[in-house]
Amino acid sequence: MGKPILLLMMLLPLLAAGCSKSDSDKPASGAAAQAERAQAAAVGSAIELTPSPDGFPLGLGTSEGFALHLFDSPSSDQGFKKFPAETGSKRHFDEFTIAGQKHLVITEESDPPKLYFDENRNGDLTDDRPAAQGEQSGLLPNHYSIQIRYQEEKVVAPYRLWLFGSNMGGVRFYPACHWYGTLTVKGTPYRIVAFDGNSDGDYANDPLVIDANQNGKAEDEEKLMPGASIAMAGAQVQLVSVSRSGLTARFKLPE
Repeated sequence: MGKPILLLMMLLPLLAAGCSKSDSDKPASGAAAQAERAQAAAVGSAIELTPSPDGFPLGLGTSEGFALHLFDSPSSDQGFKKFPAETGSKRHFDEFTIAGQKHLVITEESDPPKLYFDENRNGDLTDDRPAAQGEQSGLLPNHYSIQIRYQEEKVVAPYRLWLFGSNMGGVRFYPACHWYGTLTVKGTPYRIVAFDGNSDGDYANDPLVIDANQNGKAEDEEKLMPGASIAMAGAQVQLVSVSRSGLTARFKLPE
């Protein structure tokens, strides 16, 4: 056997190994994907935000989120397992999707009106927090405040919403809340705001606003999605991530 042929035979296994995908080349899934997201979120300087019960900060707008149908009786496929004690007031039975999760909801035309929210999603509406009470008389339109669990972050966050009957059909809502904080760049403080403009309970898929020109309004160039940068105080500031709950924002700041 000639030397060129012998050399080729020795190289074939190495070439085959080099062309095959190793485990590290495969996309992560399940727990590995969660770990990767957590690692990405840990990059940059974290700023803890504060919840506010006010809607439409800095002149921001939002889309209507679909909330309820107001069914007069529970459906067998909704998953209700246990109900709060009857009060004699008319009730409605629904599913409400918020922050990517379906929750069972009972609305009650009492005085004040009530909204029972299955926070832990186990079908038992007697083992959660007390029912959210409407801030005004009458079931609709009205403000209600609930608590949402964000399992991946292991936090529970407040969410205030404005429920109203819509011409588009059913009961819809606007978020009547936001998160705010202060970002300091080279000694200058700037207001930052996370607002649920998609009306889905997930702040990670909405722009975070930095009031860079400090005029109290959200300009287009001040609305940042993760990975975007803005020039401030003669330096570039990059938004790394916003938690789904709105509790934390991370930035890459100038040295």
